Amino acid sequence: HHPKELEVTFEAVRGAFPGRRLVSVFQPHRYSRTQDLFDDFVSVLNRADELVLMPVYPAGETPIVGAESKDLAASIRRLGHCRPYVEGEFDQVIERVSALVEPNDVVLIQGAGSIGRLPSQLVATLGGAQ
Repeated sequence: HHPKELEVTFEAVRGAFPGRRLVSVFQPHRYSRTQDLFDDFVSVLNRADELVLMPVYPAGETPIVGAESKDLAASIRRLGHCRPYVEGEFDQVIERVSALVEPNDVVLIQGAGSIGRLPSQLVATLGGAQ
């Protein structure tokens, strides 16, 4: 995903669900993309009310120092709007989101790669809450 896609989606969610908290779960795609667009990702992801980051989906790339989810989280944390969490495994993500989500929150799951399995698992855990 590209930061502009995230931004447009965040705006659409905020417009469709005014006044509701946005809980974002994001899995960056490729270290090179994360590195190249790092500041843009930080700016957009900081707009979530709650943020859970998964490890970068490498798509065959080797890790790049400074372009990992923990680096995004550190930069977002310095901006001070939201406190990002970095979780490595699906069960940890589900546990974290379950702890963060409040009634009427909107949970937005974005990314490429393995994150596609997460929505059904999260709905099953939360009991299909709307």
